[in-house]
Amino acid sequence: MTSRSSGSGPAPAARRTTSSMLLLALRFLGSGGLLTYLVWKANPATIWQTWQQADLRLLALSIVLQLICIAISALKWGVLLRAHGQQQSYLWLLGMYFVGQFTNNFLPTSVGGDAVRIVQLGRRIGNYAQSSASVFMERLTGFLALSLIANVALIITSTNLIGTRLVSEPALTLLAFGFTLVAIAAVIASFSAPWLLRRFHTRLPKAARKPLQNIADSLGIYASDRGTMIKAMGLSLLFHIIWISLHYVCGLALHIQAPPMIYALMVPLTDIVGLAPFFVNNLGAREMVFTLYLSQISGISNGTAIALAFTAFTVRLVVSSLGGLVLLFGGTSMHGDPSADPEPPTSAGTQR
Repeated sequence: MTSRSSGSGPAPAARRTTSSMLLLALRFLGSGGLLTYLVWKANPATIWQTWQQADLRLLALSIVLQLICIAISALKWGVLLRAHGQQQSYLWLLGMYFVGQFTNNFLPTSVGGDAVRIVQLGRRIGNYAQSSASVFMERLTGFLALSLIANVALIITSTNLIGTRLVSEPALTLLAFGFTLVAIAAVIASFSAPWLLRRFHTRLPKAARKPLQNIADSLGIYASDRGTMIKAMGLSLLFHIIWISLHYVCGLALHIQAPPMIYALMVPLTDIVGLAPFFVNNLGAREMVFTLYLSQISGISNGTAIALAFTAFTVRLVVSSLGGLVLLFGGTSMHGDPSADPEPPTSAGTQR
């Protein structure tokens, strides 16, 4: 009896590990299989020929644009933190954002970087609720801006306003619309989180009530801080405009002649589709969406569309690799050491 009970502990953990590995393998197979099929269908020789003609100066500009995107994201994170009375060093936030990007792009997940930022900021300020709320709202405002641009672009490209009427798959249109509804619902739930938790807290395990209430109260602060939310949404829209422009510049570098509005459609849809759990770092999703829309433009082959998708992804990898250097040389200041920031951590209650 003793040996049986002692051996029953690790078994569930082992099963969870096996399930996680299996799901990860399926994600790689699904994402990699779709990518392989698209490359094979497009003819790899065409992709290579497109790369050989690339304008390196424009590719360098795209790297600069990617750096600006990360700088804007770190700035928005700081704006959201100040709603809680947390004034953090911008350089620290920027460094941690690079670390988050490194984790997202070099690990098979799109949320690992967020977890790293939450943990490191939570250690730094001594408040994981505020840390979680700031990262969650930073993501959520980005999703709102993303869905807004995607839906506007879908409407415009379905007409002849850009000279070419694009045909969208009904599934993609429904996905963009559904994503918008989910993002709006998430905002409403976040703003009303304190009220919802007080009303339904008795249905939660006792051990989880206090931590969840702290997070809910931290999210609820944004509901009454209209100025912070306006700034965050403005920075989110600016981020996505520059992110779309980066892809347009990559297209120019590869001598692709396509209207900018097509990029305003393809890029947000790619980011939305890539959130599906069976894609790894948008691989397969990006190439599928780019091929679908760019192939409708005269003179643009599937191979050219995939070459553009690979180029934009490479720019993202190159810039996010700087996060590895931050981890390597950042020292204790990049690992959430509060002594690195002269301003002591404070709670929202004492500052507001």
